[in-house]
Amino acid sequence: MSTSSPSAPWLFAMKGHPATGKSAVAHALAQRLRIPLIDKDDIKDVVLGLPNANDLAYAAMWQIAATQLALRLSVIAVSPLSYPAGYTQACEIAANYYANLLVIETVLAEAEWRRRLDARDPADSTHKIRGWEAMQARLRQYDGCWQYPIAPGHHLVLDTSAPTTFSVQHILDRIQT
Repeated sequence: MSTSSPSAPWLFAMKGHPATGKSAVAHALAQRLRIPLIDKDDIKDVVLGLPNANDLAYAAMWQIAATQLALRLSVIAVSPLSYPAGYTQACEIAANYYANLLVIETVLAEAEWRRRLDARDPADSTHKIRGWEAMQARLRQYDGCWQYPIAPGHHLVLDTSAPTTFSVQHILDRIQT
């Protein structure tokens, strides 16, 4: 159960491995709630040629999210949130702007996740992971860092094999409790 303030804005921080449905759920939720969505990959596409492009993309995403919360607008931040520092940053931003925080983690059964990774179009983006083998290599690099504790009041795990509308309704049910 969430300990949310009904009048406070929400910071929805998407979390999950590539091709688990983060973007699809985030887009549907943003449309449903009519709130801003900031995708780290959109920013990274622009700064890709710069040194530390990934760090810059995260910094820009969090800064833009903070601006929206300062305006008392709810916002969705989309990234893998693979490292505990990302969750810490989300907690700090939410606290600084008296916002509610919900980390929405997308997961899939391995067979479906593998199918989605292998089906990714190479033309979509040069920096996005495509293929099961590439994902396994990335997971070895991560060395389990994505498995950090998240406060139960901040955490919602969604199996995105169900239709996106079900995921959005699950989120809406959670934030209205």
